[in-house]
Amino acid sequence: MMYSRALEQTALSSIREPASAIANMLLHYLTLLPVAFAGSHKAPSATTLNGTYIGRYLPEFSQDLFLGIPFARAPVLGNPTPWDESWRGSRSAEYNGAICYCYAPPADMERANVTEKSDECLNLNVIRPSGIGKKKKLPVVVWLYGGGFVDGFGADINSNMSYIVQASVAQQMPIIAVTLNYRVGFLGFPGGAEVAKEGVTNLGFKDQRIALQWVHENIAAFGGDPDKVTLWGQSAGSHSITHQILAYGDQRGEKRLFRGAIMVSSSVGVGNSHHPTRYDALAGYKGIVRATNCTGAQDTLACLRRLSGDQLWEASMTVADLEVWKPMVDGDFVSMPPTLQLLSGKFRRDVSVLIGTGSDEGLGPSKSLPQDLDTDEDVHAMLRLLLLDARNETLDLIMRAYPAEAQGPPYALPMSETDRLCEEFRIAGGLRCGKQFRRFASMFGDFFVIAGRRAVAQKFAELGMTAYSYRFDTWPTSFPITNFTNFKPGFAGHSTDYSYFFRFPREHDLYGNNPPIPKGSEAHLQLSQGIAAKLIAYIYTGNPNAVSVPGFPVWPKYDVKKPTNMVFNATEHPDRLNVHIEPDTWRKEGMAIWPSHPIELDYRKTVPDNLRDL
Repeated sequence: MMYSRALEQTALSSIREPASAIANMLLHYLTLLPVAFAGSHKAPSATTLNGTYIGRYLPEFSQDLFLGIPFARAPVLGNPTPWDESWRGSRSAEYNGAICYCYAPPADMERANVTEKSDECLNLNVIRPSGIGKKKKLPVVVWLYGGGFVDGFGADINSNMSYIVQASVAQQMPIIAVTLNYRVGFLGFPGGAEVAKEGVTNLGFKDQRIALQWVHENIAAFGGDPDKVTLWGQSAGSHSITHQILAYGDQRGEKRLFRGAIMVSSSVGVGNSHHPTRYDALAGYKGIVRATNCTGAQDTLACLRRLSGDQLWEASMTVADLEVWKPMVDGDFVSMPPTLQLLSGKFRRDVSVLIGTGSDEGLGPSKSLPQDLDTDEDVHAMLRLLLLDARNETLDLIMRAYPAEAQGPPYALPMSETDRLCEEFRIAGGLRCGKQFRRFASMFGDFFVIAGRRAVAQKFAELGMTAYSYRFDTWPTSFPITNFTNFKPGFAGHSTDYSYFFRFPREHDLYGNNPPIPKGSEAHLQLSQGIAAKLIAYIYTGNPNAVSVPGFPVWPKYDVKKPTNMVFNATEHPDRLNVHIEPDTWRKEGMAIWPSHPIELDYRKTVPDNLRDL
């Protein structure tokens, strides 16, 4: 879509300088003005296929909220079914609904104004600019949360969508946002022979799918365009997007539910050998049966279904390694190993992606290594521990592709400064460290997410599809490490981009999960504003270049012959914005190994001791 120069300049002025007169005027209009009229503001309403909902006006952002809207029923350990209840009159959608059972502690729920966890948790939230009528047909973004498939919920303030919707209005590219709940853990991704026989695998993905169908059928009632839906997810949420693109092996021929996807820090690469009757899934299921006293039941799955979700969640916590409750290759929703399906091109072609990772993705996950890494033999043994099916010659290939003297995470810090890094780690929280640790973190980051990002971008480009690739290379921390959160060392690691992508203000409370934008750095603030502007443009038009941002080059489409990334970089000392385009050719040898051995090199560990006798 083309915009007049005057319109473009107006949009740009709102992102160029936070203290500019126009930006202040826009923020005043969006936040302060509605407060004066809040008492007389009419409650928003929308009539869906089921009935009419009355939402709530949010004066702080001049937005209409429709919260806790049910989209499906979720029988315990059963496939979801679309919400089929209808009514006359109206129902309230003013408050958040219950969330699915997950790790979220009461304090996190309280901050998000969520009151309970429940079996009946499949509800969604719609956030729109205030006063939008159903004839507007605004583009829509649907957020899928991360949390390792064992945590997360749609109303989490770590992914508060009001800021990005507000920024879209200021940019004159207004959008509507949708957040939703899906089941996680054993309740969302159960395994076991009985589960496979009943066809109740990958329930969380099926929850997401029905939510997307609800959006397609009902979002027009809120002023959204069902043909302009973009998915946005981080970590497990981005991994979910991969599976929504690959869903059912593209055999169903259903109408397109989304046209684009923003994929942050996950895609393909893990879960290729994980199926519901694998040894660890079988042992995990039997462990839960034992913990719930269902061992003697003739039908153990029926016995489990008679329990509440709360009881099953607590029982699943007795399974020492919750890594088992992940997406599984079930021959249905996940028709084949995802990396193999991607490489075979067996998926629909009418979707684009904007995909990327942080530079230092392997740094955080490697913190929990069970032992120190001081020698080549230590690293080889750790690879063997995590990749049980790998042949020794394949592990040797990995070792050669990632030599000890090569640069490791954090990539912006020379290996010569490893002693300094380790001392900071020790002071901040006692993380494991050393040159061999950094070497392994390089391997694990590529295996975990980074190689998958490149594989997706390459395959899309090879098939003539549109992909935009980025690398988040900004440190939201510095020495001394002041933003050490939940044992995350910061740098450009996993989840350190939240504040930047959502355009959160520096004071936004992320309750220790993710670092905020550094105080006192204009370059970091400009980077956040620029990234958000590009994401909004992609959601609005399908093209991040639909808006020009000072200091940001044109973002090229990924090209097999000339692969490139947009590098999101800013520094504090000096305070400088350094966004640029780079060739996507680094670590070529190592990055090519992982997608070349997707079954052999899959995350697979031994069964915990407490389940070995089952």
